[in-house]
Amino acid sequence: MKTMACISIMLASLVSISSYALDLNETFNELDKDSNGALSESEASEDALLHGNFSQIDSNEDGQISFPEFQSFIQ
Repeated sequence: MKTMACISIMLASLVSISSYALDLNETFNELDKDSNGALSESEASEDALLHGNFSQIDSNEDGQISFPEFQSFIQ
C-alpha cells in the first residue's frame, strides 16, 4: 500500500511539472508575436514585469529574451 502511495505521489508530481512547463511555453509563445523564438523589447512590453527587468533577463545582451532566459527568470 505504501508503494502505491509513493507511486501516486511521484506521478502527480510529474504531471504537475509537465503542466508547468507547458504553461511556461504557452506564455512565452503568446508573448512572441512574430514567432521567431525570442522576445523583443517591444514584445516584452506586453508584460510589465518582463519589460521592467528586460536588461537583467537578457543575460547575453543580444537585445532579445530567449526561451531559456525567460525560463531562468521565471523560475
